[in-house]
Amino acid sequence: RMEGGKLQYHLAYFDFNEMIDDVVREMQLTTKAHTIHVNLVETPLVYGDKDRIGQVLTNLLSNAIKYSPQARKIDVTSITDEEFITVFVKDYGIGIKKEKQEKIFDRFFRVNGIKEDTYPGLGLGLYISSEIIKRHKGMISIKSVKGRGATFFFKLPINNPVAEVPK
Repeated sequence: RMEGGKLQYHLAYFDFNEMIDDVVREMQLTTKAHTIHVNLVETPLVYGDKDRIGQVLTNLLSNAIKYSPQARKIDVTSITDEEFITVFVKDYGIGIKKEKQEKIFDRFFRVNGIKEDTYPGLGLGLYISSEIIKRHKGMISIKSVKGRGATFFFKLPINNPVAEVPK
């Protein structure tokens, strides 16, 4: 649906921190092993598709939980400047090798290795997340050190009435 331009977007102004709190509350219910710590700055209303951006955050938190089985916490933080809000999801798990980080948002890409092969998935979650963020005129990226966790982050324009929505 996304590639065919049939993925529907419902653009409106919404309370970004409220969306984050809602997603974190839901994701916290999926894990007893991890505590999700939230540290958000105050934000103005953001223009975009609240549910799709929530889907991105859900995917990042789900991956953080899945790929940090020995860790006990996940951090969700935000920063803003005059134009953008940036959200960081940091886990303390297995991490990703530097040479594989540039492909992590490619369709069907799966990190492979001894530890990674035990995690199910199709390799679509980060690709879809990347496409959603791009359609909102934002960017998504990762910083990671193998064996020391990963920090995924996405940046969105705060006032974006020209978000790219397929027709």
